[in-house]
Amino acid sequence: MRVRNIIIILTALLITTITSAKVIPLKDFAQKSQFKTVKISPDGKHVAYTYEEGTEVKVGIINLKTKKGIYSFDVGENREVVAFWWGNNDRVVVLGGKITGWLDGANKYYELIAVNIDGKKRESLWDFQRAGINLISLLDNDEKHVLVTKRHYADKGAVSLFKMNIYNGKMTFVDDTPKTIGGGDSVISSISLDLLDKPKVAIEYDPVEKNNFDDDIIRVHVKNLKGKWDAIVLPKIKNDKPLINSIGISSDNSVIYFISDYDLEDGGTLGLFSYDIKSKSINKLFRNPDVDIKGSITSPEGALIGVYYDAGYRNYYYVDDVNVKKEIEFHKSMRASFKNQNINFINYSEDNKLATLQVYSDKNPGDFYIFDRVTNKAEFLASSMPNINPQEMASVEPFMLNARDGLKMYGLMTLPLNKELKNLPLVIYPHGGPYGVNDNWRWDNRAQLLANRGYLVIQLDFRGSGGYGENFEEAGQSEWGAKMQDDLTDVTKWAINQGYADKDRVCIHGVSYGGYASMQAVVREPDLYKCAIPDAGVYDINLQMKKADSFYGGKTKQKHWFLSKMLGDNWELLMNERSPAYNVDKIKADLLLVHGKEDVRVPIENSYILEEKLKKAGKKYQTLYKKDGHGFQNVKNRIALYKKMVEFLEENIGSN
Repeated sequence: MRVRNIIIILTALLITTITSAKVIPLKDFAQKSQFKTVKISPDGKHVAYTYEEGTEVKVGIINLKTKKGIYSFDVGENREVVAFWWGNNDRVVVLGGKITGWLDGANKYYELIAVNIDGKKRESLWDFQRAGINLISLLDNDEKHVLVTKRHYADKGAVSLFKMNIYNGKMTFVDDTPKTIGGGDSVISSISLDLLDKPKVAIEYDPVEKNNFDDDIIRVHVKNLKGKWDAIVLPKIKNDKPLINSIGISSDNSVIYFISDYDLEDGGTLGLFSYDIKSKSINKLFRNPDVDIKGSITSPEGALIGVYYDAGYRNYYYVDDVNVKKEIEFHKSMRASFKNQNINFINYSEDNKLATLQVYSDKNPGDFYIFDRVTNKAEFLASSMPNINPQEMASVEPFMLNARDGLKMYGLMTLPLNKELKNLPLVIYPHGGPYGVNDNWRWDNRAQLLANRGYLVIQLDFRGSGGYGENFEEAGQSEWGAKMQDDLTDVTKWAINQGYADKDRVCIHGVSYGGYASMQAVVREPDLYKCAIPDAGVYDINLQMKKADSFYGGKTKQKHWFLSKMLGDNWELLMNERSPAYNVDKIKADLLLVHGKEDVRVPIENSYILEEKLKKAGKKYQTLYKKDGHGFQNVKNRIALYKKMVEFLEENIGSN
């Protein structure tokens, strides 16, 4: 294992001071976002925002001139506003759902609701029991309708276009979808629009063989200059199915932008491509060799001006289009104005003069502004978590290292404020998922809590994580508890060898797959970790496959496919070997088991059987079980957890 590169400002590592960081109350880290998102009305006179109150997430309306609230409404007890849109100046469309555990698969019982900003004419538009819908356009020139795609389970995942009346929910079919060209089970799975709200790009999903989850084909349909649908034939370069996603369109609707890996013989990272509708030519514009493109940046009118990607810190690529050059320069100037923070323009007024702007960073959970594009002034509106002072938060520094087999990996270190990066107590904090999930440079409540108490926190995107290309994710296949675990061992030893961490004061904590990895860590490396805090983890793989919501309804083929992805073709022989519950005799570390009693994604029976095995082996452990889901949602439960975690860590590895 050798270090490839460290992205850290060296002066930050050499800080030596006897000043102690302020101890922040646990409740400040446990609270939820007071302002989750903010959107301005088309006429620029009001903003709607989501906020938490009790067991609910509600929508509030503020008059921007008076700064006074007009009306607020909820979507029911233990329910949350998942998303919302301005249908017109007087009416808001809201998607509500049941609050369940983090990453939980429990039914959220979604409902689409519309209501006037004074609370009148509230109407349920769609209850999602009949079919799922996705709002894809607000139809700026039509105040009574929005455009949605509807997906019914009986249609095998196919989508259809409809206009929906936002006053009564009535649907009108829009006949503008291309025909599939694949096999009999092929479907159009998504539709994207141009800047005139007309269907322009459609993605076709062809499963080929229904019982083979690895031979699927993705095709792209684009509407040509004559208004007819053309199927784009990409050169056959990649050995298996390419990934293709439409990501934007040019200001004159003549160029389609998409991200893909079709041009790579083997699976690498997703690059940015353009498709010229007139010439039917495809050009590769940009690719980072390490990380995928993560998202798009658009002008107020909706034209693509660039993309962003997270190679440690956030990075940007801007398109070479003279028509959006002014917008590109504006975006660059805004980045310079909010140095060392990420920016996100959420939405714009109809005349594009006003915008809602979100600014966030490793130390800042998020601030919201109203930005005047005429005067170039930003007016502060609200903080996502007003009790959090960014100046009191810890820095998060990206790093890279090579695993023992040479695989390049990215990670993050949350550095305790006013502490020298030397011989610190260390908490390894692996993410959940695990496949397709990764950690990003941002404010993380648990990492910040632990850093505030003096712990160095390390998050590693081990093999199998998402955002680093297909090869990196596939490197984790069959490696649950094996090479994926070795990666965590490698980063732990790396931190010790660098002198950052005290080898005698190391603990590991994670949620979901991170909970599994925390238990497997103390099984495979009993002398490396002094303690572990597994939260909502899988400890008996066979039990998990029988009880988890993921495989309800007799989904035997999907279950076996996922087991092969987890453990390989010999999964039946490896289930107990890779299940921590059946290897507790190797454990030396102290344990704190955390689980939600209502968790359906990773049922608490995992913890019960682990307890049974620990008792038989005479191993010491503590538990914290609460009436909650997959990752505690109740703030009181979070406070209890954080209190217990801090006490447990202090007992086992102290603080600095």
